[in-house]
Amino acid sequence: MLQIIRKGDKTSHGGSVMTASETMKFGGIGVARKGDEVSCPVEGHGPTTIVEGNPDYLDHGIPVAFHGHKCGCGCTLISSFAPAGVA
Repeated sequence: MLQIIRKGDKTSHGGSVMTASETMKFGGIGVARKGDEVSCPVEGHGPTTIVEGNPDYLDHGIPVAFHGHKCGCGCTLISSFAPAGVA
């Protein structure tokens, strides 16, 4: 089951997703995509971006990020959204 990443979702380093889609929303919250900004509190990391996305799910041609995808600092994204099945 795929778990989408949205603005405000956390990372394995304790950071969070800072930017997301203005048009594609799940549960009223913007969906995060490859290239969206993420904060990272680990010393020496600072702001970074999402570097992975699922090419099967696009928002204006940009791959959407899912649980377990990576950011530039090496952390992984953690979804707060319940798993969804794709038929």
